[in-house]
Amino acid sequence: MKKKKKKNKIAKIPVFYLMYLTVTAAIVFIIILFMQLVRNRLAEYEGAQPRYVAEEVFARYFQPIDYASLLADAEYEAGEASTDELTEYLINEIGGSRLTYSVGSSNDESEVKYIVKAGQKQLAAIVLNLSDAKTRHGYDTYEFSHLDLYLNTEAYLEKLSEYTIEAPSDYSVVVDGSMISKELVTSSYVREDILQYSPSDVPEIEYSVYAVSGADSVPGEVVITAPNGVQAQVDFDENTNTYKAGLVYDEQLATDYTDFVTKAIEGYAAYIQAAQNASLESIKGYYDTGSKVYSEILSMSGDEWMVNAGGGIDFTDVQVGEFYAHTPDIFSCHISFTQHIHRAGSEDYVDTISKYVFLHLVNGGYKIYYWYNA
Repeated sequence: MKKKKKKNKIAKIPVFYLMYLTVTAAIVFIIILFMQLVRNRLAEYEGAQPRYVAEEVFARYFQPIDYASLLADAEYEAGEASTDELTEYLINEIGGSRLTYSVGSSNDESEVKYIVKAGQKQLAAIVLNLSDAKTRHGYDTYEFSHLDLYLNTEAYLEKLSEYTIEAPSDYSVVVDGSMISKELVTSSYVREDILQYSPSDVPEIEYSVYAVSGADSVPGEVVITAPNGVQAQVDFDENTNTYKAGLVYDEQLATDYTDFVTKAIEGYAAYIQAAQNASLESIKGYYDTGSKVYSEILSMSGDEWMVNAGGGIDFTDVQVGEFYAHTPDIFSCHISFTQHIHRAGSEDYVDTISKYVFLHLVNGGYKIYYWYNA
């Protein structure tokens, strides 16, 4: 007998599982579809937010700042101020501050404002209005309306229209190529901060104050010149609109007398320390022997602290300057140095000398007759 072949049995998935898988797949599909719809809706909502419009406007006018476009397109009140004056004003207001923007408040529900700041100063407002256009699903959109510039130019321009110049009374003052009249001098004062002390025969250093008003702007150039023809250094204080000249020191006196003053004061220092080879006779020729200064030097020769006679002395960091002619017969200067005094059997004594020294003519030559410690 032939054996019957066995039939292959096909595994059948129960209907329950088929239905379960179908329903599950449908649910997953619906969830994915729903999430995509949510994402699309959120993207549509996000894209309608006004900050993106503000970002574009901020980048257009403020990154980097375009003064010409800003003043041409923005709305502001500035009276008769010129574009150049307003540009200068804005540059002054911004300074080195970083420009930022953030949402501000508005009384109009159809309007959104973003405030532009330079540091903590409010500089402008980016104003957006509701647009007639809506998104596919009806979200409101915004469009750029205008820029408001916050200007306070009145005080600034008033400050520009007035400025002062302070210069030694015998110096000439030239502004933008024109000599300033002495009629514009409104006051004068003595510069007590330059030389704290001076002998009675030295005139005080007087400064004149010139007041200029009605100018469109501060000067382009202020040149202040000493009687010897040398221009003074001029500093400008933008907070007070004041130009101030420094003193012109005499370079010829510096050339002729730097070595003289150095030897005189170093010799004096060596003498009062009883240094080796130092003597009154070696420095006598530098001093007016009829002056109080010379009398003081003579009195020092008997001081009890001069006990280590014969020790050496060295000078470092010697600086001599500020030569200034007070009259044709009197000038002053400043000298400073560090002295290293060598004492037998002990450590060196290190000290600093800083003096303002006055010299006057005695029998055709300049001699030291007055000084004070700086």
